[in-house]
Amino acid sequence: MKKILTICIGFLIAVIANAQTPDGSKPEIILEGGVKADATFLNFQKAGAPRAVSTFTPGFTPGGFMNIWFNDWIGIRPELNLNFKQTVLGWSDNGGQFRSFGVEIPIYVMGRIKVFGTHHLFLGIGPYTEFICHAKWSIGDRKVDLLEIHSGDEPMIQDTQSGFGAILGYEFGVGISVDISYKICCYNILQPNTSQGVSLYPQTISLGLAYKLGKK
Repeated sequence: MKKILTICIGFLIAVIANAQTPDGSKPEIILEGGVKADATFLNFQKAGAPRAVSTFTPGFTPGGFMNIWFNDWIGIRPELNLNFKQTVLGWSDNGGQFRSFGVEIPIYVMGRIKVFGTHHLFLGIGPYTEFICHAKWSIGDRKVDLLEIHSGDEPMIQDTQSGFGAILGYEFGVGISVDISYKICCYNILQPNTSQGVSLYPQTISLGLAYKLGKK
């Protein structure tokens, strides 16, 4: 995973270093910042647990973003988001509830094209990392703190998640934009001492609304 993230960072640096205007000169960098809010639907890809079920369930993700454009069509977009996520997670005959809160930092390599005058269509791909601050699983009267050390010297799940995501959106000329994004963790979030052959890979689909506060 570290090698993959290193390659992604190297790719970002290459994008920055080679960004040019059509005449070959280095362009003026355009900075745009704003706020956003997403309806985030969480689900787990599963392995080793045929009776386990997990369904996409809505949560809420407020945050902020910065667009760094190196020319009219290429840039990067770091975000800082607060994730309030939940999903049904249990067995086919007795579902449970998973809830978590975390801080997420995606970094997208962005491309955009101008449409209808001042509007833009944009697409981004890149890595993300989420730091889990709180995670609980409940089923019936039983509630389990997944970040608390119950046995051994590790909690039940890892407190960080890393993977890749993609975002597709449309920005109106007034600075309002709508987008849809997808993210999936690249490794099993269950700790080795608690997984018992089961693997869980969190994935999210988000529908977002954003407002660009300004640019320079």
